[in-house]
Amino acid sequence: MRACLLIIFISTINAKGQPPLRFSHLTGENGLSQSNPNCIFQDSKGFLWVGTQDGLNRFDGYNFKVFKNDPFDSTTLTHNWIWTIAEDHHGDLWIGTFQGLCKYVRNEDRFIQYFHDPKDSTSISGNRPNFILTDKKGRIWISSWGAGLNYYDEKTKAFRRFYSLPDVSSSLSNNGIRTMLSDNRGNLWIGTWSGGLNRMVEDGDKIKFKRYSSTPETGIGDLNQITSIAEDQENNLWITSYEEGLVKFDKSTEQFERIENFSSNDLNKVLVDSKNNVWVGSNNGLYFQKNTESRFHHLKVNENPTSISSNLIYEIFEDRQGMVWVSGKGLCIYDPKKNVFQSFRSKQDRPSEEIIWSFCEDDEGKIWIGAASGPVQVFDPVTKKIDNITIADDLGNIAQDVQRIVFHDNIFWLATRSLGLVRFEKQTSNVKFFLGSSTPILREVAMLNEVFRDREGMLWIGSTQDGLIKFNPISNSTESFSYDADNPESIGSNYINSISEDDSGNLWIGHWGDGISVLNKETNTFRHYNYDPRNVNGLSDQIVSNITQENDSIFWVCTHTGFNKLNINTGVFTHYLEKDGLGNNVTYELLKDPNGNLWISTNAGLSRFDPSKETFTNYSQLDGLPGNEFNANAILKSSAGEFYFGGIDGFTVFKPADMQEQKFDAPLVLTSFSLFNNERSIPQQQLELKHYENFLTFQFAALDLSSPHKIQYAVKLEGLREDWENIGNYRVANYTNLDPGQYTFRVRAANANGIWGENEISIPFTIHAPFWQTNWFLALCFIGVIGLIYFFHRLKLQQSLKVERLRNKIARDLHDEVGSSLTRISIYSDLLQSEAEQSTSKNHLLGIRNLSREIVDTMSDIVWSIDNNNDSCAALIIRIKDFASEILYPKNIQQSFEIVGINETKKIDPAIKQNIYLICKEALNNIVKHAHASEVQISIINQDNTFMMRIRDNGRGYDVDKIKKGNGIRSMHRRAADIQAKLTIDSTNGTTLSLYRKAL
Repeated sequence: MRACLLIIFISTINAKGQPPLRFSHLTGENGLSQSNPNCIFQDSKGFLWVGTQDGLNRFDGYNFKVFKNDPFDSTTLTHNWIWTIAEDHHGDLWIGTFQGLCKYVRNEDRFIQYFHDPKDSTSISGNRPNFILTDKKGRIWISSWGAGLNYYDEKTKAFRRFYSLPDVSSSLSNNGIRTMLSDNRGNLWIGTWSGGLNRMVEDGDKIKFKRYSSTPETGIGDLNQITSIAEDQENNLWITSYEEGLVKFDKSTEQFERIENFSSNDLNKVLVDSKNNVWVGSNNGLYFQKNTESRFHHLKVNENPTSISSNLIYEIFEDRQGMVWVSGKGLCIYDPKKNVFQSFRSKQDRPSEEIIWSFCEDDEGKIWIGAASGPVQVFDPVTKKIDNITIADDLGNIAQDVQRIVFHDNIFWLATRSLGLVRFEKQTSNVKFFLGSSTPILREVAMLNEVFRDREGMLWIGSTQDGLIKFNPISNSTESFSYDADNPESIGSNYINSISEDDSGNLWIGHWGDGISVLNKETNTFRHYNYDPRNVNGLSDQIVSNITQENDSIFWVCTHTGFNKLNINTGVFTHYLEKDGLGNNVTYELLKDPNGNLWISTNAGLSRFDPSKETFTNYSQLDGLPGNEFNANAILKSSAGEFYFGGIDGFTVFKPADMQEQKFDAPLVLTSFSLFNNERSIPQQQLELKHYENFLTFQFAALDLSSPHKIQYAVKLEGLREDWENIGNYRVANYTNLDPGQYTFRVRAANANGIWGENEISIPFTIHAPFWQTNWFLALCFIGVIGLIYFFHRLKLQQSLKVERLRNKIARDLHDEVGSSLTRISIYSDLLQSEAEQSTSKNHLLGIRNLSREIVDTMSDIVWSIDNNNDSCAALIIRIKDFASEILYPKNIQQSFEIVGINETKKIDPAIKQNIYLICKEALNNIVKHAHASEVQISIINQDNTFMMRIRDNGRGYDVDKIKKGNGIRSMHRRAADIQAKLTIDSTNGTTLSLYRKAL
């Protein structure tokens, strides 16, 4: 055997990837109005407020809403440079700006401005309010730079001022107040710029101040320029100053302790968080002391994107989720939940060489790492350092591109991609490369993916083209298993991805492209599970990278098309895909945690699967992972309970126990409300809307500032539909063309695990019906319809009566005219019979002829009168003209017509039409018979709401009193009365007949 030379280059390299704390960032690109926040505050609803040098920002986890000053609108901010923010017990915000104080009245979405008035002693003492605090009693205290302290009395709406008085030792030590703190016992502490520390002392209504001198007796030198005060869980005060740096004050002994190794003139802010960690912001970076440690870590800007973004730190704030917000260039956010994942890279300058293939833990608890190139790496979980180790022989062979590492009894077995199997003895440092050695089969196999040690101590080696190799490390004997197309019991493929052993000692082999082969080691035969697109209960993909046994019947299978559960008793595969909540369909490896959850590496981060609920929780770069893409083989569960996952950008380490899910209780708020896309003020009570205000948009947010991308929402509009509608991460609900009625809009939210919060938004609103849909209007309409029915019934009845009257009249006319004429004809006939030989018979025949013509004319008039086609003004005028021509022309009587204002298309009541015509006819007959006239003028005029018919002749006239006794005149007067008309006859010069009535 050729002598071996071990060449080990050990370089102690700090894991450069991540600093002790990792930060995410929000800047102007995310909507922040300016990159230098002066103050940060979270209100009672859960909104985060950020005061900058250019506006006030409200953050809901998704978007910033910016409030700015309008110099000509007194309902806006007093200035855009924001110094300080606080909230009163009403939920209104008090904001101190560069020029004046203002209060944001939340329900009214407006600001009230307060300015110093030299003539009003109840106004605020100055126009530069630089710190506002709400004490434990809910009182608002406001310091104004150089102008002392103010207390706002809510009852009187006035400010009470407190100043530093030179000769009063119980007054403030200085009017330049920089900071305040209301401690756990309700004491108000005041830090001044050049007067040190003060504590407010209350004696009834009297307020005094106790000054704390900086003397050697109190343990400190010159503590005057105080910038910030915080309190820890032991009730100690932490104070930052520009002379003494960081100082700790024991309230019980009233002793100060200066913390060493702090710059004395650059500290701006101190925060003690809910876990009793201490944070200090300076002009030269961020300092952090963990509660279990006594030293501070100094964090500064570096090339890592998760470092702080600026060394100039003005403000540090902890929200209710335990996230720490740091002002820098924008906002730097430390989220403890996202710092659970520790990520490491040894080649910060060569990220392409950080592709991790494998892990293995040795007997000292150190982690050996196989990467795509370069030497093997050894990671120390205690020191967080990485050592690079080169394993080589005297022929120049170097173990690299290591796909899998196995350690047992001081021996490492390494499967490499180009140099086959490598044996490395840890204590003696002996190394052996089997490629080119005398070992059968292994001396010819270079490209390996897998090495696995079974419970009997046998090594099973998986290659990319030479199938499965069984190797006995004691006897150096080998046995090969290759694919044989003619043998269905041979291995399914020569390309092997993974090897595992079940409780019965069977080997499960995952292939690249040929599914799963299961080796029975007693019979050396294989059974297979393959992908078949026609089998919906079969394996979901032919590429299999991991097979893990759950129990006697259940196996978990990672494929490149989803995650599978195999029941070997039924042969049925259950598939879990992206549509089922899996983060990505390309799954590589899995580890099982103590709670039974499965952690699955994918191309889109890590997915945690709860088999009992069949739910997934997905983690990505947004949750603190260094990258989203992981690799096959690159997993390890260490003896310390830590999980290791390797990917294309280094590796990630975490403890599943640190990922315990908390109850979801993020506040749920309505962030905007719009009608027809026009934003309105957020409703505080039931909405009353008009019928046309039926296009509503609600926008909402669960104020989880840590992981808003994981929040799921469901909405329901009671009155429209009664079931919840899941809308995913979408935060807008639109409703269009809603009918009038009563509605209640409801929304709820759940975290990524599907745990629904108890908070819920409920907005009742009423869309009022238009007046034409109201009960009173419908009642009026009903009454109106009944009235119309009655009206038309009466109208129809009247029309029927008119028709009946017309019929009766026609009957009378027929009886009077035709009957009389027929009687006369009968008389003439009798006379003809008795006087046939007399000369008078000729006259009797003439009478019969005339009467017959009269009957024909009468019948023609009656038919014309009752024909509804003749019920127009035009028909009447034509009839009058025709009759006038027929009767006047044979008598050589000239005729003329004057027609004025007649709408010829207008319909006329048949009775009115008949009577006007018959009056005209009777008048013309009288002219022909009695007037001896040579001219007749007929005028028909319809204007000024009056109808007039005038018939004038130039005859000899007649005695009116005598003719009144005639039947013709009486008939005309009767007909005029029937149509509510007035008839006059004037026979002074000729005869003029005039008929007047209401206009047609």
